[in-house]
Amino acid sequence: MKNIKEQKTVLLFLTKNARNVFISVILLFILVVYFVPPLSYAIGNVFFGEARSLYNVRLAQFFYKTSVSPIFSSLPPRYAHHQLSRTYFIQGRLGKALEEAKKELETYPDDTTTYYILGLTYGYMNREMEAIDAFSRYIGTHPGTWAARNDKAWLQFRIGDIDGALETIKPAVGMFARNVWVQNTYCALLLNKKDFVGAKEACLRAKETAEAMTEESWGMAYPGNDPRIYGTGLKAMKISIEQNLKLIQDAGAK
Repeated sequence: MKNIKEQKTVLLFLTKNARNVFISVILLFILVVYFVPPLSYAIGNVFFGEARSLYNVRLAQFFYKTSVSPIFSSLPPRYAHHQLSRTYFIQGRLGKALEEAKKELETYPDDTTTYYILGLTYGYMNREMEAIDAFSRYIGTHPGTWAARNDKAWLQFRIGDIDGALETIKPAVGMFARNVWVQNTYCALLLNKKDFVGAKEACLRAKETAEAMTEESWGMAYPGNDPRIYGTGLKAMKISIEQNLKLIQDAGAK
C-alpha cells in the first residue's frame, strides 16, 4: 500500500514538473518571438507559403505583426510590413493592406518590390490610375517582370487604353512565349484591336501551356495564396482561354 502511495506521489510530481517545463518552454518561445523580430518574421514566412502543408494565413499574420513591433529596435525587419500587407490583401482587408505597404516604403524606400502589392491593392480598390502608377514604378526597377506588366496591362484595358496596354505587355510577350497569363492577356488585347490572326496564335500558345500545367505550377505564380485554391484557379484560366478562342471563332477568324 505504501509503495502504491509513493508511486502516485512520484507520478504526480513528474506530471506537475512536466507541465511546468511545458509552460516554461511556451513562455520562452513567446519571449523569443517578441524580442527577436527576425525570428518572428521567419516563422511567419513558414506559415505563409514556405511550408505548403503548414499554410495558415492567420498564424503568419500573427508572427508578422510581432515582427513589425520590435521592442529593442527602432526598425522592423525588411519586408515585414510588406508581408503583413500581403496577408491583409488575401483576407480582403484592402485598407489595412494599403496601410502596411505604405509603411514598408516609408521605412525602407529601396524595397521596391512592395510597389507590386501596392499596385494589386489599388487595383482591387478600383483606383486604377494609382495602381497603374505603382506597377509602373515596379516595372522601372524590375524590367524583366512579366507579372507586373500583365497586371498593369489589364488595368489599362479596364480604363479603355488598349494601345497603352499593348505597349506594356509586348516586352513580356517575346520574353515569356510560354507564359499562359501573358499570352492570354495578349490574346484578349489583340481581339479588341480585331487582330484575330495574332490573337489566335497567342491564345493557342496559352492553351498549350495551360494544358501542360499542374495545380502546383499554376500556384507558383501566386505565392502566399492558399494551396487549396490552385485547382480552381487553373480551371478558371483554362475557361478564360477557351472563351477567347470562341470569340475568335465567332468572328470568323481562321
